[in-house]
Amino acid sequence: MNKVIPGILFVLLSIPHLVLDTANAQGPQSRTKTQDQIIEQRAASLARLGRTEEAVDLYLEILYKNPRNYNVYFRVSNLMPGPQNAPVLLEILGDILKTQSKNTRLSAEKGRLLYLLDRKEDAVQDWQRIIQKNRNDRFIYTSVTNAMLQAGANTEAIELLNKSRIDLNDPQAFAFELARIYAATHDYNLASKEYLSHLDKNPGMLDHISNQLIRLLENDGAFELINANMKHRMALPGEHHTLVLAQAKILLHEQHYAECARTILASDVSRSMKDVMAIANDLMAEQAWVPAADLFLYISANSKDKRQIGEALLNLASTYEYRLQREDSYKSLSGYFLGNQFLDLDVRFPSDEDASLERTLKLYDSLQTLLPRTSEAFQASFHIAEIQLMVSGDVDRAIRGFQNIFTNAPRNDIRLAGGRRLVDAWLVKGDTSAAIHILDEIVDELRLDEDAPQIVASRIKIRIHQGDLARLKRELLNLSGAASPADPIFNDGLELMALLESNGEEDDPLLKSYLKAERFVSQHKLTEAIKTLEDIRGESTSIADEAGVRSIQILLALGNSNEAVQAMDRFLNTYSDSPWRAHVLVWRGEELQFTQNTPQAAIPFYEEVIVNHPQYLGIQDLRIRLRSLIGGGS
Repeated sequence: MNKVIPGILFVLLSIPHLVLDTANAQGPQSRTKTQDQIIEQRAASLARLGRTEEAVDLYLEILYKNPRNYNVYFRVSNLMPGPQNAPVLLEILGDILKTQSKNTRLSAEKGRLLYLLDRKEDAVQDWQRIIQKNRNDRFIYTSVTNAMLQAGANTEAIELLNKSRIDLNDPQAFAFELARIYAATHDYNLASKEYLSHLDKNPGMLDHISNQLIRLLENDGAFELINANMKHRMALPGEHHTLVLAQAKILLHEQHYAECARTILASDVSRSMKDVMAIANDLMAEQAWVPAADLFLYISANSKDKRQIGEALLNLASTYEYRLQREDSYKSLSGYFLGNQFLDLDVRFPSDEDASLERTLKLYDSLQTLLPRTSEAFQASFHIAEIQLMVSGDVDRAIRGFQNIFTNAPRNDIRLAGGRRLVDAWLVKGDTSAAIHILDEIVDELRLDEDAPQIVASRIKIRIHQGDLARLKRELLNLSGAASPADPIFNDGLELMALLESNGEEDDPLLKSYLKAERFVSQHKLTEAIKTLEDIRGESTSIADEAGVRSIQILLALGNSNEAVQAMDRFLNTYSDSPWRAHVLVWRGEELQFTQNTPQAAIPFYEEVIVNHPQYLGIQDLRIRLRSLIGGGS
């Protein structure tokens, strides 16, 4: 920066001529302003390029034409940091203050420069003079404090602000400014006390101060200090609902999810439902389903905003949906028509933590009264009907729920989703006639093409339940013509058609038994499905080997490991030439590796797949797994 100073002195010496020449050249004031803007943009560009000396010269040219444009001074100041440049800046600032002696920010800046030059007593006296002239102006304190902090005069700033509290007769004045200084000096106890004091009086600062407190948590011991100060503050007389929300945010950050929800539920924060909703959504994002559900339930019961109630109820239902999704302890490399909607295996178990599920289902009974005809209400009703169908086994209530959605929902996409699940619900109940009737109503009322892929897909499910192989195949052919090859349902239909075509004629009793088992699967009668599948006997040229694989898949989904192992061993001893043998070998190896924790025993099963079934789709991932076992040992 040594080269900057000669340039500045040159500008200082040439200012009178420069101003005169510029004035003569530019004419009207408006043109001068335009020229200044051009010069300022050029200076900013030079500064970004690191050409600091040239940028400073241009800024000073603007400044000495218009000394009142003090923001330009601060741009120069930012380009000339450190004590080595303070003398030059002090000289420039002195000239500017001759015309702007009452500019508090510039006066405070003079104290900053004096402090940098180690003239600390002069700096403090200057700052005190500014305060004495404006003792009741809080903005002045803030301006002076900012200058102090920039100079590194933290101790002096703390003394000034604490004294100002006495002068202003306000023991909580400047809490936010003091908190920032204490945080900078690593006094997390006092920093948190001041932040909490400020937040208690300024609820609109919730997010900002919560974030500041969370930053303090990066330091050892800060959480205990903040928590203790929080409890002490909330024990004082008065309402502290904003502090409750801040505490909940901190507990959320620290992953104390249950305590986060309990903190809110134990307090009256009904006036801050928007903030409670944000915390509940954050809990759901963290997959803390139970605490999130508790907060959504609280909002739905206490909010006066119907739209907010609808959002809360919808999210509440979603938390149950997410909780019911089974998380496997390992990722299997095998499967049976994975993702195929016609052969979907939807096995859901309610959690032991779902004690509030019954209470929630009762709440949803009055949903349409609470929120008549809103999209959120019907979407939430959809989730609840889904739970009733798939978990509670209350098919009749599920039918009523889906029927209400199909009949009354304000949006056609919601009506279509409700109608299609209504078809499925009637199939679960075993009434194919009612399912056909509803499907016809969907086509008529929503004005859909009867050969639209979604409609054909529902008809395929009906034909499976009817056991009508001839009509089932016709619908599958219809789907292959109606759906786009890029649509997943197109491939689903081809897979099901291939399964049927390669395993006997339309009157094949084994094939009909297999369809009966699939009907049991879609009705969630999994015990009956397994028995039906196990009763199917035959060669691998029939549907018998697929039946064996399907029963193994169901046993694994149910967590019946011993029975699954017996079924796998029986399959491997029976079907040496089945195209599904590789899948069962992988399952058997995974049971040994992950369930029985004997990974070395899994190696022969994996090796057989790699040696004898190179066409297996998961071969590459299996090679990687096998290498890790052989190379890493047990």
